[in-house]
Amino acid sequence: MKTVIYRVLIFFALTSVSCQTKYIEVDETEIDRETLELARNLSNKILTEQRNGGFYSLNEKEATTQMINGLSESVQKESYKTIKNLFGDYEGLKFESLMVGTDEKNYMIYRFMGDFESNAAIEIRTVLDAENKLAGFFIKPWSDKL
Repeated sequence: MKTVIYRVLIFFALTSVSCQTKYIEVDETEIDRETLELARNLSNKILTEQRNGGFYSLNEKEATTQMINGLSESVQKESYKTIKNLFGDYEGLKFESLMVGTDEKNYMIYRFMGDFESNAAIEIRTVLDAENKLAGFFIKPWSDKL
């Protein structure tokens, strides 16, 4: 079990968005609603499939190759076991904010407040690249700072 958790952590570390990049919050009125819905729906599909004992099979239209390869069936199932042990079952999500990178990669960080059985403040962080493909996906305790 420890080996799987370490692999998941290493995967997320390798696919994470660099904290060296500066991010600015996008005003609610300037958020592209279509891209927001894409991030919301993708996040919900991934976690709902995991909650139901399955996994969400990413494709090249919606995710980078690194994410497709990294979020395999075994990784998704093992990581959801950890999520469930820490926070309880996934129940839903609510959009909180969008942060955009100021570097040439133009990552968009969609921050959702996750609704889990524990009622703890949990962030579902969905990162899209400049092509609106999933480039990062994180479940973690909420922090006002990235």
